[in-house]
Amino acid sequence: MEPPPYPVTLVTVPLVDTTRPTVSHGRTISTSRALTTLVWVPEAAGRWPLVVFSHGFDVGPLTYAALLEAWAAHGYVVAAPEFPLTDPALAGANLDENDIDNQPADVRFVTDALVSPGQPVAAKIDSSRVAVAGHSDGAETALAASVAPAPAGEPAYRAVIAMSVSPLDGAAPTANPPMLVTQGDADTINPPALGFQTWDQAASPKYLDVLHGGNHLPPLEAGSAWLPGLEALSEAFLDYYVAGDGAETAIVQAGVSPLATLQTG
Repeated sequence: MEPPPYPVTLVTVPLVDTTRPTVSHGRTISTSRALTTLVWVPEAAGRWPLVVFSHGFDVGPLTYAALLEAWAAHGYVVAAPEFPLTDPALAGANLDENDIDNQPADVRFVTDALVSPGQPVAAKIDSSRVAVAGHSDGAETALAASVAPAPAGEPAYRAVIAMSVSPLDGAAPTANPPMLVTQGDADTINPPALGFQTWDQAASPKYLDVLHGGNHLPPLEAGSAWLPGLEALSEAFLDYYVAGDGAETAIVQAGVSPLATLQTG
């Protein structure tokens, strides 16, 4: 097999969960939840691990396109649902941050739908190797999804990447899979103490990457000084804990940077 990077194709998969309504500020706006999902697919033969990514509040998946495409080029199918009430392009006047409570179930629905035999991208996915990731409210979504028991017969999440995350209800997640937390120490939206607290409370193995001078979203945007290091570190983490073809030493080596400090636990 040729080594990465691989060419990447972006596919839009229209998904609808008909079992749950969409409720904004106490008002039902739909009896179902539309979860159109952007899927970055490596254009190479074989089945690839899956990463389901959750976007933050008041932005959509394409905000993170540079990072998500890099993961796909490295050898992962990367799926990013458009959440109906926290993506402003979809929600409009119905934008409602409280809908974050429903997003972990959205992540599970999208995961199960994408690996089902009827989905065109299922043939590209190895359903035994699945991770979740997210930023800000999306990081809380990913973390909550990662600690929820997987339904019988559905993929378990082998790892979680939580960027600018806050603790879940102030309580320690006692059964999280291997976790990578990234946190800007100049984050004015998510105070760094919240990301640090999440890492402190997490079960091992865990990694904390502190981005020196990093604010909330800028480190993840295309062209940022931090993005190459974040890509290398997250890919090494995924390779070891999800793909199963990496080394823990590679994670530590990828964390060596003048722009960040990596802590392990």
